[in-house]
Amino acid sequence: MIAHKYFPFILLLLFILPVILLDSKAEEKPVYAYRQKIESTESLVSDKLDNDPVMELLGSKFDVIKHVLGEPSEQGTSSWHGPHNYILYQSEGGDIRFSSPEGLDDNKAISISLGPGQEIYGVRVGMHFSEIMAILGPPEWGPELGLNGLYYMGYYLGEFKNQAPEVFISFSAVDINGPTRDVFIKWEAYEYNQNDKLQAVR
Repeated sequence: MIAHKYFPFILLLLFILPVILLDSKAEEKPVYAYRQKIESTESLVSDKLDNDPVMELLGSKFDVIKHVLGEPSEQGTSSWHGPHNYILYQSEGGDIRFSSPEGLDDNKAISISLGPGQEIYGVRVGMHFSEIMAILGPPEWGPELGLNGLYYMGYYLGEFKNQAPEVFISFSAVDINGPTRDVFIKWEAYEYNQNDKLQAVR
């Protein structure tokens, strides 16, 4: 008799409790909550192959980059992300670093690193993952925790060969809900002799 009397309230609790739990989980991980809203849509990066000032310099020789941007703030060799030659530009608008693997005679920019303030495809380094997804659509992977304790989220551009994309763009952040700290862009297909296809990605 008592159970019959409280039956409507029990049903109401069973309906409300999952809603409350899901809402609290969404507040805890807003990136994932936002991603659920857009994961049914296509990634917009593959459609944004129009000209981008940064992407225009990917694959360019250092001499060409210097002609466009002027003399770099710093240049030399480094073992960060593997042994390479680099040129670094530092400004109020953010740092930008062009890297070319050691042993590459013509010093082509095979990868580019962007610091806070720099932009690519309409997103700025310093934005949160959710803000980037709102502009570029759902990523191909991430946000997820990397081995070095940073969170990463990435997009692919161009065709695949040997299970690797032509170009990938990776955003990183110290906290999954914090601002991004840099962007790493790599012309991955260079290693697979697809040099002539980079133009199609831009």
